[in-house]
Parts: sequence; C-alpha cells; structure tokens
Amino acid sequence: MKAPDTVFVGAEYEEKLSSRTMAAVARKAGFTSGVAGFNSVEDTPLVVTSTIAAGPRLVGLSMAFQHRAPEFLRLAESLRREGYAGHIVAGGHFATATAAEVLERHAAVDTVVSFDGETPLGMLLERIDEPGRGGEIPGLAYRGAGGKVTSNEPETAPRDLDPLPWPIRDTPLKLHMGFPFTSLCGSRGCYGNCTFCAINSYHRGRPGPRLRFRSPESIAREIAWLWHEKGARIFCFHDDTWFLPNRRRMIERMDELAAHLDRLGVVQPVAMVAKARPDAIDAPLLAHLRERLGLMRLYVGIENFSAAGIEHLGRRVTRDQIDASLEACTAAGVYGCYNLLVFEPDARLEDAADNVEGMRKFESIPVHFCRAEAYNGTALHTYLKKTGRIRGNYLASDYVIADPRMEALFRVTYQAFKDRNFSADALANMNMSIGYELQILHHFGGEEVLGGDLGRMDLEAADLMTSINRNSREHLSEAVEFVKGGGWRDPAGSIAFTVDLAGKINFEGAALHTRLLEVRRSLQDLASRLPGARRFPVGGDVETSGLSRTNNEP
Repeated sequence: MKAPDTVFVGAEYEEKLSSRTMAAVARKAGFTSGVAGFNSVEDTPLVVTSTIAAGPRLVGLSMAFQHRAPEFLRLAESLRREGYAGHIVAGGHFATATAAEVLERHAAVDTVVSFDGETPLGMLLERIDEPGRGGEIPGLAYRGAGGKVTSNEPETAPRDLDPLPWPIRDTPLKLHMGFPFTSLCGSRGCYGNCTFCAINSYHRGRPGPRLRFRSPESIAREIAWLWHEKGARIFCFHDDTWFLPNRRRMIERMDELAAHLDRLGVVQPVAMVAKARPDAIDAPLLAHLRERLGLMRLYVGIENFSAAGIEHLGRRVTRDQIDASLEACTAAGVYGCYNLLVFEPDARLEDAADNVEGMRKFESIPVHFCRAEAYNGTALHTYLKKTGRIRGNYLASDYVIADPRMEALFRVTYQAFKDRNFSADALANMNMSIGYELQILHHFGGEEVLGGDLGRMDLEAADLMTSINRNSREHLSEAVEFVKGGGWRDPAGSIAFTVDLAGKINFEGAALHTRLLEVRRSLQDLASRLPGARRFPVGGDVETSGLSRTNNEP
C-alpha cells in the first residue's frame, strides 16, 4: 500500500464528513490521501506514530469544536516534536473563527483554510512546493513577511454543491443493530438565526447564499452508491437542517429524491435520520416522509421551552410550534429527541421552571439539558464581549448568568448532573439511544418478524425512558426549589445540597443504568432475528493502523 501524500485528521465517532471530503479533494488533485481518527486525546500516540510513519506532505486538522481545539493544537505540536516537517493546515468552524489567533500563537500550524475547504485546499495542494504563493488562495490565512498573519478574502459561497466530490469511504461502515450506517449531507447552512449557533455565523461570514443545496438527483446517486457498493441501509443526514421552511417545496424536493432512488434501484426498507427546526414539521409531512423515504429518527431543535429563552437564543419560533413539533413526531411514528439549553446568559429562574414544565409535558421523549456556550464568532459571543461579560480566551470562553439565582442553579446542576449528562457513558445520552435502537427494530422488521416480543420491548423501553426522564426532571426541579427558597445564598449549605443531590442522582442513576443495559441486551437479541442484520462491519477493509486505506479510487 502506497503511503499517503496527505492525511486528514478528525473525530471519527461516525464518518467525519469534513476530513473525508478534503481527502476526496486531494485525490481529485492527484494526491493519495487517508484519514486518521482522533476521537480523544488518548488517540494522540497512534495518530502521531502512524502519520510520522506515512510521511505525508500535508496534514489537515478538522477543528470544528471549540472544546477540542486545544487537543488538536497539541497534536500538531506533537507531530512537530516527533520530526514532522510537512505542511499542517487547519480548517473547520473553530479554525475559521480564530484563524489569526491560531497562527499567531501556534507555530506548529502553517495555514488555516476558512469556510468551505474544497477550493482553497485544492489550490494549496497545487502550490504545496511554492509556499510563497499563499496570497493567491481565497480564504487562506498564512504568515507573510516577518511572520505577520494575513487572511485572504474568501470566495463567494458556491450556490451549486453538486460538483463537489463525495467523502471518501475506505473504512468499513459501522453497524447499528446489525444494519450498516453511514452519513452524508444534502445541503449546507440553515435559514435560522440562532444567537448561539456557530453554524449560522460560519455561513454568514462570507458573501453568497447562507443556505445551499445539492440537487435531489445528486443526493440520490450518492445514496445509491452507498446502498449498492457499501451495503448501507441507515442514512444519517448531517445537514444543519434537512427541512425547508416552505412545506410544499419540501415535499416536492423529497418526492423527487424518492423518485430518483426508485430509478437507481434503492429498495426499501432503508432508514433516514435527520435534523429539523420545530417550525418546519407537522405530523402529515413526517408521515409522508416516513412512508416515502423511510424517515425514522429526527433530532428536533427545541433548545428552550421558555418564551424568554426562545427570544434570548434568537430561535424565532413559538412555544406552540415547539410543542406541536414533538407531538408531530409521536403522531407520525418518527422517533424524536431533543436538547434543552436551559442555561443562557439572560435566563431567569422562572425560565428554568418553564423548562421543567416542558420536560414534564413530554416525559416520554428523551431529552438532554445543558448550557448555551458562547462559541467564537457567534452572535452570543459578540453580545457577551460587547457587554463585558465574556471571560477566558479564544480556546475556552465562559460567562456568568445575569440572574444570580440562575447562575447558582447552573453551578449546582453542572456538578450534580455531571456524570448523568456529560460522562463518556452518560445516562442521558444512552437513554436517547434506546429509543433509536427500538425504532430500528420496528423499521426493519416490526411485529411481522418479531411478533409479541417487540410489543413487550415497546412497553419495557417506554417505561425505562420515561423513568429516566422523570428522575432527571424531578431532581432538576428539586434544585430549582432549593435556589428559589434562597438556599444558594449560604455557600456551605449550597455545597452540601449539591453533594447530596449528586449522590441521589448517581445512586438512582446506577439502578437505571443497569435496567438500560438489560433492555439494550434484549433489543440486540431481537435484532439478531431481523432479516438482513449483520454481525461484522461491511464495505471496506478492516483498519490495522491509525490511517485508512490510501488508494486513489474515486
């Protein structure tokens, strides 16, 4: 196997579409390329060793998330310490928003590609032996004379996404309940204007349309290739929003996609997973997409049940629309789940109570709650900086909630719910997975195949998910009442309450976690009876190093 000319590093929890697309750009330019999974800092030795051994001319870092930026920058420094002398380029949401800071303070990184990387990366590769020509590349940030950082103006966002190469697919597809899973994108951008969203600021940061689409035919061709050649059966769309605000146009677009899939021999059942804003969906639309395209799971961007929180976060939706969207998922038989940004800079204690009430109303639907973070480049970050409330630096920012009661509630719940909401095997996240796995059983077999055993698991899983949601809601409500009663004003009492609450959450969570594992084992046993379910990865060679295969196949 020929060593790659280029290696693109990113988190590979699923297929990292950004780094895999850049690898495809490199191949199109005549270079060999590979991807290296960097899911946590523990992967550093393998990524460094395999990259050094391969000796690529260029290493690309997909730096999308602010909280992982220090790990990627330390990885670049580790590569340099071990003798890597090639070109290191960073890209992604975080790198775009902080290009100057990255290059001014991290000598290991040579350049930053801002916004869509296809054009600037292709031009950078053409000039890889002529580093002095960086001024010709749109959207490139680099060190010029005397080490001064220069950022070139980006190109206008290309409206037509069809000519862009598909991500490379060298590695085996992951299996979800025995069915090969893959991800793709049919659009870039979002029509929303949420203040906390890095995606919104990313696509607004240059000229051109901020919401762009691939044609249904182009999407269908990629799905068909993945279905026929890689065995994919579950397709997760990582579009920032899969749904159009215009219902008629959405149906026309999805019906056209379905017609192309029929023509290309993609046979049901296949499953689609997507994201949506609550103002874009209703039960008849979801039922139609479930019937026509196999829509199975939907992440709904609820974010906040409080009218004030909805306004503060720039959501531009109503509480009625939010409630209707979750009701629509249930009515249409599409598995929905959501996240709540209970804590945001101007949240009040009364807003927390509204969110607790919303959790109670939709107690059967898995939910995760946390704080809205002020990411670089977002309207939220700009607002906090302008008002003097932002703390930290470009690598890690923080703020204090204006209502001291709400800030106290955040401090209590962050510690008390740390294991349940934010650990590697967080119960809140695993709760979402149970509903998803159950939906796979229904989608690919149902009672026709699994008989009454599936109905029994429906009841057991529903009771478990509701129990976990109720337990979290009750403890969050307990914390709200503690703060409401003024207990937060006593530092020692607040610490004692937090420790006691954490103990109860973790003790009760352990029993719920045991139940969850038992339910999951039962679901997996049922999955083994489904026709078409597989036991081993398919559609590629098994990886034996930190890098994927590096052939030049399209």
